[in-house]
Amino acid sequence: MHEMGIANSILDAVRKEMAPYPGARPVKVTVRIGTMAGVDPDSLTFCFQALVSGTEFEPMELAVETAPADELELGSLELEEPS
Repeated sequence: MHEMGIANSILDAVRKEMAPYPGARPVKVTVRIGTMAGVDPDSLTFCFQALVSGTEFEPMELAVETAPADELELGSLELEEPS
């Protein structure tokens, strides 16, 4: 199931993007997946939630947007500032 590897890569990207924002909490990450990318969005969401469960990233949401061709990219990351 390569969706688990993709989900892991998404979390790695989130960690990297969060580095300049200590104390911030990730709320939502959006990815764009092309219809020809060979990725099942439901499986990706399941794998992502399994990886996030019980971590400091819970309850971060994964939003999947449909894109053309074989595109697969991190679209946006929504953070909550520390209180």
